[in-house]
Amino acid sequence: MGTQYRAGQKLTASLVTTYSTQSEDTTSRTTTGTSYGNTATGGAFTAAVVVPASGQVMVEMRSTQRNSGATNTITSWTGSGSSSGTVYSANDTAALIVGGTANQSVDLSYRLTGLISGETLTVTMQHRVSAGTGTFDYRQIILTGMP
Repeated sequence: MGTQYRAGQKLTASLVTTYSTQSEDTTSRTTTGTSYGNTATGGAFTAAVVVPASGQVMVEMRSTQRNSGATNTITSWTGSGSSSGTVYSANDTAALIVGGTANQSVDLSYRLTGLISGETLTVTMQHRVSAGTGTFDYRQIILTGMP
């Protein structure tokens, strides 16, 4: 059951828990790493949300990316709960993969279950290339607590 409020009670930010959020990065970033990690510039790109009573959060990622050659630029993500630790690791199965030099906008959604209600889930985009330089012109993370 959710939080109960009294009729006429003044709601302030301290009384409201946010179960959805988004982060956006419009600065062009690059990587030449062949293992998952942050971009070479800009550091970690993250979003965080409080896990609702269901223990489920929908993770959505969007990226506009390309490679300097005919190889792949790959984006995945890690998830870490403030109580449960690592709950998801970057992998090629759940990844945005773009081959070649043309910019492509791609996205994916993943329903993360079995989380601890009330903990903070932090999602971090992770990137790698098969070779060459990967460029990311736009990145977005959307986290939505599921009922």
